[in-house]
Order: sequence, then C-alpha cells, then structure tokens
Amino acid sequence: MSLIDDIKEMGVELTSEQESGITAYIGKHFVSKSDYNAKSTQLKEANGKIADLEKRDFASIEQDRDEWKQKFEGLQKDNLNKSKKEKFYALLGDDCKDKDYMLYKYGGVDKLELDDKENIKDADNIIKSLKENNSNYFGKTPFVVSSTAGSQTEPTKGTDKANQALRGIFGK
Repeated sequence: MSLIDDIKEMGVELTSEQESGITAYIGKHFVSKSDYNAKSTQLKEANGKIADLEKRDFASIEQDRDEWKQKFEGLQKDNLNKSKKEKFYALLGDDCKDKDYMLYKYGGVDKLELDDKENIKDADNIIKSLKENNSNYFGKTPFVVSSTAGSQTEPTKGTDKANQALRGIFGK
C-alpha cells in the first residue's frame, strides 16, 4: 500500500497532477522502509568490520610478514646452495676422495657463483686448480692385498708386518 492509497482512504480526493506531485516529492525526500532497513543493515555490517580492523595489531601482522619473508628467503638460499653443492660435486667426479674437503678448500658454497645457464662460473679452472693443489685427494686409491698364506709369525714384507700388527690389535 502506498501513501497515495492511504490519503485516498482518508477521503481526500486527489487529481492526477496532485498524485504525480506527491509521488515525485516522496521519491525525492522520503525512503521506503525496506530500503531504509537494507541500508541500516549494511551500515551495521560496515561499522562491525571497521571495529574489527581497529582491533587488529598491525605491528604484529608486519612482524609475522617479516618472519615469513625471512623463512622464505632462507629456504631459497638453502635450495640454491644445495644446487651449487650438487653441481660442484658432479664436477669433481668420482675420483675425488673427499668432496666436502675440496669444497672447503675452495672457500665454501657461498664462493661458488652460477652463470645465466645455472652452471658454475669458471668451473674448469676451479677443478683444475683444486686437482693441482690437492693431488693426493684425487685419483684411485690403490687396493692393497696382503698375503695370508705362509708363516704369520715372521713376516718378510713391510705390508705383512703392518697387517700382523693390526691382527694383533684386533685379535684376528
């Protein structure tokens, strides 16, 4: 039911010009109850959100953000270092006796640099230098076989003497 219908129920007769004038005036200066209720509900929700935002501690949020950023950067660095290490070990080859020591001798994983193709820069020179300066860490380890046949009491070779001493220590 509209305001015009309410006015007509009171017994007031309106012309069509009066009805259109009243309708225009109501449209400009009044709001329907349903529109008012909807806007009132939206206002309450917005005020609630503002209150929630005002309660938040932005300093702690920023601190959390910074902590997660540090963790992320740390994981990225760890991943990069692991990749550098694996590539360096592959370059050293299987004949290197102590790859960790060679990495230490070079200056650590932080000293390794990658080029745009994700390969270690100047790798050939690095490996060549390490092999020249640490030749005892490269090459095959000679396999020593000692003879166990014969007298165990009086060894004749130096290796037999060493083996006999070790057997005496370990009781074999």
